[in-house]
Parts: sequence; structure tokens; C-alpha cells
Amino acid sequence: MWPRDIAIGPLAVSGYGLTIMLGVLCGLSLLAVTAPRAGLGVGKTFDLGFWLVILGILGSRLAYVVLEWRHFSRTPALALQYWQGGLMFQGGLLAGLLFVSCLALRKRLNFLLAGDALAPALALGQAIGRAGCLLAGCCHGLPAPRGFPFALTFPPGALAPPWRPLYPTQIMEGLGLALIAVYLLRLLNKTRPAGLVLASYLTLSGLLRLAVDRYRGDYRGPRTLGLVPTSWAALLVCLAGLALGVTLMTRQRRKARRGPPPADQSESGEITKPAE
Repeated sequence: MWPRDIAIGPLAVSGYGLTIMLGVLCGLSLLAVTAPRAGLGVGKTFDLGFWLVILGILGSRLAYVVLEWRHFSRTPALALQYWQGGLMFQGGLLAGLLFVSCLALRKRLNFLLAGDALAPALALGQAIGRAGCLLAGCCHGLPAPRGFPFALTFPPGALAPPWRPLYPTQIMEGLGLALIAVYLLRLLNKTRPAGLVLASYLTLSGLLRLAVDRYRGDYRGPRTLGLVPTSWAALLVCLAGLALGVTLMTRQRRKARRGPPPADQSESGEITKPAE
């Protein structure tokens, strides 16, 4: 854990901010692999990814500031210092996908294909970003029981309670997202309806967040029916992914009854082989 700033020449950068930057760069770099597999050009897909990052960070920070307004109302200038920790990813995902869908229409891109290309990059960027949460001590877990072998302790200055054994929620979610990214990359190589990779990302990442939230110890808003706001957002993301996946698979079965699709791509956007 490294809650203090890291000196890079005359600059002082927080470990959290540096790791978020690394996650963004790795995610955007992965688009060079995923865009051709999804049947799209790299250039236009990279443009969508770039704006998804910008809107995602803004939306994530805005959602976090709203959630923690009691803290930021005393010092509003702190709301701009996202590199010190504090992003609610579900807010950024919603803002980013809404904007990207509009931008995809403007660029005459199939949004479902673009979502398939962006999904593994999103999962990878999130996974790396969780390492930044570990460095800052944010998104920390509940106190772990005595003898729990994977408990984490944080030094003074971190956002987590110092020297208390906590559940490793940052590592749990980071590893889970890395596995999701690997699965999505494999799914891109298979015959599938356009949008199924995106649907899988929404479903799996939402389920993962719901599971990890049970062990989170940081404040994430008041509970409603037993769930905090971030858990409700994760549930909505999961249900949206399930609805999209069921719709796509149902459409695929109906189309299969009418006959086989063309070799490269059906009218509904079904990918039958990866683009070369």
C-alpha cells in the first residue's frame, strides 16, 4: 500500500492516479486487438474508447461526489481531486455508454459491435484501476475475522482504517475483473450475435460487484431494502446485461429457424468468424 504521492522528477503523482492512468492506457491499447475481432476498424473504435474514458471518469467522479456530498460540501474544491481516490464506476459506465451510443450513431458504427470491442478493454482497465484503490486504501473491506489468511492492513494516511485486518476487496474485484477480461477475449473469437460480449461484460461485472459489495467496509450511502446505492447500480447493470443477452440469443434462435446466415455477418450483426 502506498497512500503517499510518488515523486517523478519535479512532479508528485499519487499512486492511485498513476494506476488509473495505466489502466486507461492498457485498456485503449487492447482495442487494437479487440476492434478487428469485433469486425470494426481500429481508428473509429479508438475514438469511441477515448471518449468513453473521458466521460467515464467524469461520470464516476460525479456519482462519487453525490454519494459523499456530506464530505465534499465542506470543501467543494476536493471534488476535483479524483486522483486522491473516489470514483463510482457504475456512474461512469452509465454516462460513458450513453455518450458512446450517440457517438456510434454519428460515426455510423454498429453500437453492439462497438460494445463488443470495448467490453474487454473496460474490464482490463477496471482490473488495473483496482490496484490503485489498493494503493490508496479506498474501497476497503470489512474487518476480517481473526486468522483470516488473506487479510490486508493499511498504514496511517491511507483511506482505510490503519492497522486493522480487512477483507482484501480491492484484490478480490481486481482478480475477478481480470478473469472476466480473459473470458471476453475468448468469447470474441467465437460465433456469436453482435452485442453478446457486451451483454456478458455487463452481467458478469454486475454480479462480481454485488458479491464484493457484501465485504466492503467503506461508506457507500444509506441502505434501501438491504442494498447500498452501489449495489443497486450493480444490480441494474447486471439485469441490463441479462436482458440484452436473452434478447440477442432469442433473436439468434429465431433466425436459425429461417436458415443459416451469410459467411461473414448476418443482417442482425451476428459474427460468424473473427475479422482478419
